[in-house]
Amino acid sequence: MKLKFILSALAVTATLFLSGCGPSMTNLTSERIPQNASGIYTISMAVSNDNGSVIDETLAPKVVIDGQKQPMRRSEIGTRIFDYEYAMPEGRNEAKYYFLLDYDVDYSGTDSPRQISSGLYKLQLTNLYIITMESQRGPVGVEIPVVGRGFTNLDTIVIGGVEAETKFASAQSISFIVPPLPAGEAYSVDLLTGGGTIPVGYFQVDGSKLKAYPESLQLAPGQRTVLVFGIEFDAPENGVAINVRTDVPQSVIMPEVVIPAGSRTVSVPVQGGIAGQGVIVATAPGFTELTIPVQVVGEVLSAAQQGAFLPGEDTAVVIEETEVIVEEPAVGEGDMVIIDEIEVIE
Repeated sequence: MKLKFILSALAVTATLFLSGCGPSMTNLTSERIPQNASGIYTISMAVSNDNGSVIDETLAPKVVIDGQKQPMRRSEIGTRIFDYEYAMPEGRNEAKYYFLLDYDVDYSGTDSPRQISSGLYKLQLTNLYIITMESQRGPVGVEIPVVGRGFTNLDTIVIGGVEAETKFASAQSISFIVPPLPAGEAYSVDLLTGGGTIPVGYFQVDGSKLKAYPESLQLAPGQRTVLVFGIEFDAPENGVAINVRTDVPQSVIMPEVVIPAGSRTVSVPVQGGIAGQGVIVATAPGFTELTIPVQVVGEVLSAAQQGAFLPGEDTAVVIEETEVIVEEPAVGEGDMVIIDEIEVIE
C-alpha cells in the first residue's frame, strides 16, 4: 500500500513537470482600444513553444469571451500568432476574456492531449480612434497630419520610440514633425495619451537634404571665412547635430556644427591651416551625406606671419625661420578624421 502511494506521487510529479515545460501564451491585445465605426476588434495572442515534444500542428487556441469559446485563426504575420475578430455588442464598451490552448504532446511515441489557460484580460473601448495618417512616408522635418476623433492638446506622437514634436489642431486632427531618424527605415508610429498608447501605423523615413554655402572652399593658410549649413525645415527643440569629418585635418580648422532649435541655418567659422586639398563630409541622422571640396593654397608660413594652427590634439607645430614643420600621427591616404576645435598659438 505504501509502495502504491509512492508510485502515484511520482506520477503526479512527472505530470506537473511535463505540463510546466509546455507552451505558454502571451496576450498581444491592448487593454484600451480606440473605438471604430465597424465595431469589430482584433484580439491577438502568441504561443511560445520551446518544448520539442509539443506537436506544433496541434496548437488550437480559443478565446473565451461573453461566456462563449471562440476558435482563433492563425495570423498572417506569424506562424504562432492567432487572432479572433470580436464584434462588441451594441451599447457596450468593454469585455473580459481569457485564452484556452489545446495541444498534443508526443510522449514516448504516444500522442497525449493537454490544455492550458491564461489569466483574465480586459478590453475597453475609448472614444479616441485613429482614422489615418495623411502620408505613410516622407523626409525628416516634414509635418504629417493625423486624422481621427477625441484628440487633446496633451496627446503626443511617438515614432520609432522617439517623441516627435506634436501639434494639436482640433479634436479631429493633430500633426507631428518627423524627427531626425536614420533614413531608409520604416518606424512604428504610436499615439501617447493619458489612457495609454494607441498604435497609429508605420512611417517610412526618406533622406532629407543637407545644404552648405559655399559649395566648395578655397583658402590661404590662416585665412578665415564662414561656411553656412542649412536644412529645409525648422530644427526640432534639441537642434540638429551635424557630424563633420575631413581627410585633410591639417588644413581645415572649424568647431562643432549644430543647427539650433527653431533655425534652418547655422554659420560656422572656418580657418585655413596647412596647405592641402581634400573634402569635408557632413552627415546627420535622416539626411543625405554632403561632400564639400576644400583646398588650402598659398605660401609656406613663416615665423613673421601671425599664428600657427594646431590640426589635431596630438600634433606638434614647430615654427622655424622660413617654414612650418608639422609632426603628426600617421594618417593613411583617404582616411577620414573627426574635426576638433583647434587651438591657435600666437
